[in-house]
Amino acid sequence: MRNRFVSTVFFVFVLTCPSFGGDLTRGLEITVGQNVAAQLKLERVHDAALADDILKVRVSLAQVTDLKGYGLSLQFDSDRYEFLEARELDGNLLKSGPGQQTVFLASDRVPGKLDVGAVKVDGASASGDGKLVDLVFKTGDIPVSGDFQIVESVLVGLDNAIEQITHIAIGDLRPLPDAYGMDRNAPNPFNPSTVIGYQLPEAGQVRMVVYNLLGQEVRVLVNERMEAGDHKATWDGADVLGRRVASGIYFYRMQAGGFSATQRMLLLK
Repeated sequence: MRNRFVSTVFFVFVLTCPSFGGDLTRGLEITVGQNVAAQLKLERVHDAALADDILKVRVSLAQVTDLKGYGLSLQFDSDRYEFLEARELDGNLLKSGPGQQTVFLASDRVPGKLDVGAVKVDGASASGDGKLVDLVFKTGDIPVSGDFQIVESVLVGLDNAIEQITHIAIGDLRPLPDAYGMDRNAPNPFNPSTVIGYQLPEAGQVRMVVYNLLGQEVRVLVNERMEAGDHKATWDGADVLGRRVASGIYFYRMQAGGFSATQRMLLLK
C-alpha cells in the first residue's frame, strides 16, 4: 500500500514523519498559498447516546480551496484523558463525492500526543467547508478547552504545496447543561460591575433584564437567540442611556423557553 501511493508527497510525509514520533513539519517546505485563510476548528459532539465519561471532539475545516490532504498534531493531558480512537467521518470534506477515496492515518504512540492525517488518492481535490474526523476520549473529569492544543497543522493542495494553518479555534468542550438555570451574580455586593452566569440546555431566545425596586426596567442585558451551553452576562451598573445608577437593591430576571427566574443584587458605591 505504501509503494502504491509513494508518489503522493503528503502521504510520504505522513508515513515517514518523525511526529508519528517528532515534529510534524520537520524537513518540509512550507509555503503560503491559496489556503492562507483556511480555518481549523475543534468542537464537542453532543450526543445523548454517549456515556458520561466519553468525550467526542469533531475536527472540521472551513474556507479551503483545492485541498488534497491535511495533517495535525494534537496535544492533551494524558493523565486526564485516555485516547480511544479517531473516526474518519462518512461524507467528510475529502470524501465529498461518490467514489472518492482517501488514505487515513492516526497515531498516538507518544503519550498525550495524537497525530492525524488524510490524503485524497483519486487525483481530485475538495473546496469549501466540511467535517473531517471525530476524536474519541475517555475522561472522568469535566473537559476544558485549555487541556487540548493543536501544536502543528498543515494542508496539502492539489499542487502538493504544503501550508500551515494559522486560524485555529477550540470550542467549549464542556457538556451541555441538563436544565435551564441562572446563577447568583458575582460579586455581590458589587462596584462597578457584576457577572451573571446562566445555562441553556438548548438553543433559543433569551431575555435578561435589570429592574429597580419600583419594577421599572433599567437595562436589558440579553435579548437574542443564544446557543445551548453556559453563558455569562455582565452589568456595568449603568442604565440604557449609559448613566451610572444609584446605589441600592436591583433585580434581574431571565426568561428562556418556559423558564424564568429572578434574583436580587446590591450595588454599592
